[in-house]
Amino acid sequence: MKADLTSVARAILENLLDQFEQPGRQRVARARLDEKEHPDYFSAIDGTPRRETNAALCQFADQNLVRLHWRKWEEQNWLESVDLVPESANTIYKLLGRIARNTRETELRERLAAQTPRAGWHADFLQGMTQQLDAHRSVAPLDLATPRENHDLIRALAALADLSAPTLERKLSTQLFGDSKRLKDLLRPMLAVLRRHDPSAADYGDDDGALLRAHQLERVPEYVPLAGPLVLQTGQSQLDVTPFAPSVAISAATIRSARVAACSARAILTIENATSFSEFASVRPATALAIFTGGFASPAIVTLLKEIRALNPALFFFHWGDLDVGGLRILAHLKSQLGTVAALAMDPDTFDQYRVHAQKLNAKEREAFRQLQAHPLLGDCAAVIQHLLAADRKLEQEAVEVKRVMRLLEHSLDGNQSLGFDTDRSP
Repeated sequence: MKADLTSVARAILENLLDQFEQPGRQRVARARLDEKEHPDYFSAIDGTPRRETNAALCQFADQNLVRLHWRKWEEQNWLESVDLVPESANTIYKLLGRIARNTRETELRERLAAQTPRAGWHADFLQGMTQQLDAHRSVAPLDLATPRENHDLIRALAALADLSAPTLERKLSTQLFGDSKRLKDLLRPMLAVLRRHDPSAADYGDDDGALLRAHQLERVPEYVPLAGPLVLQTGQSQLDVTPFAPSVAISAATIRSARVAACSARAILTIENATSFSEFASVRPATALAIFTGGFASPAIVTLLKEIRALNPALFFFHWGDLDVGGLRILAHLKSQLGTVAALAMDPDTFDQYRVHAQKLNAKEREAFRQLQAHPLLGDCAAVIQHLLAADRKLEQEAVEVKRVMRLLEHSLDGNQSLGFDTDRSP
């Protein structure tokens, strides 16, 4: 019987079962034929698909699987619609090799129930999916039609929830699936789960890499560029990065395994983008420690900054980033991890001085700025957010000259021992 199925006939039967599976449906499942959904049936060039489809559906009607409705005066020639005979649904399931929705729901519910909930987002995900199944609603990003995909995604999410140290994506993929590339195919639905069930996911905006890194999953090994007076204790030896000019990159693995032995800096400046970090590092005063974040500060960078602050609570912490939604979210993230962090060169005057390089905001960015106005950690940035909204512009930090940044840093520390900046030096 399967051999007699044309693509049009199969599509019609699938449509009927889709309607039949709708929870609480009381109306007859009816598939109407039209040129948009069934172009082959209405082909003006080749009538074969129509004739073969009619023949197949007539056979099913003779077996009381469906009821056919022909166009007026076109009996046995042009179909108008096809109804499902509900009592025959199981036969059509077998005919199509399709598993009934309630069976698939039961299988997925059992798979979810077999999981051990990890505290936080993972437990919320499992509970949410079970509630969706109970209500016969969508379980996206899971899919009742793809049980194997569901198995792999549920397994990957459990592994992600268990990560306690940075783990490379391909390494985890090999451990889970014996395939270094399999996890890459699951990242999109994994991110969808995190954004829906992890309350902190919103802090990272649309930065997928930062969100995964916050959950200890990394695409490539991390290296942290820094410049300034810092000594790390690694086992029985010390790593003094102070002499390296203009900067040096330390592996995140080294940072995680080391402790801060000494930091004679009077100010810490985290910098969002590579170009700006490079420019600042080339003219950096001896008593300033600059750290490149590359966007959101990774767990390794946050750990390093926390150790430095614990070692010397009197240190001033500053952040210099883009004057845009992402830059302010990065600042808020640093504040959430470290407490007091002052924005540097992220003020209305700086924007006005370099406004010629500004770019227009889009609707999504304007809405995001309005949401940031209510962010509990960005009260000190209210003026610049309002200024950017009024100007309907944003500014990348690369547009700001490093000499201005140094002058602002010196001014911010006014009344304290001078850092000895030479603001006339060119980057």
